[in-house]
Amino acid sequence: MPFLRYQHPAKGIIFIELGDEPTTIGRGRDCTVPIEDTLLSRKHCEVRRSGGQYVLVDLKSKNGTAVNAAPIATHTLKEGDVITIGNTSILFKEEKVART
Repeated sequence: MPFLRYQHPAKGIIFIELGDEPTTIGRGRDCTVPIEDTLLSRKHCEVRRSGGQYVLVDLKSKNGTAVNAAPIATHTLKEGDVITIGNTSILFKEEKVART
């Protein structure tokens, strides 16, 4: 199952599994992934499933969304993409790798 991974300042590493429903990211408490970062809009961006792929969509945020350091409006996510919003970096992974 594809997921997002980011480092929360107080809670450590956070994993968010992606499913069929859109995953909203922003500083608003009603977001699927609320992030305390003053540079984020309340609803900053969203990850949507489209066919068998996941698409990142900037929700007209004030400070923009970037993938691998390039500004985007929409972007089909690929293994290892790094999403940057405000001071926060989020890694997109296709699946978790079991540790042995």
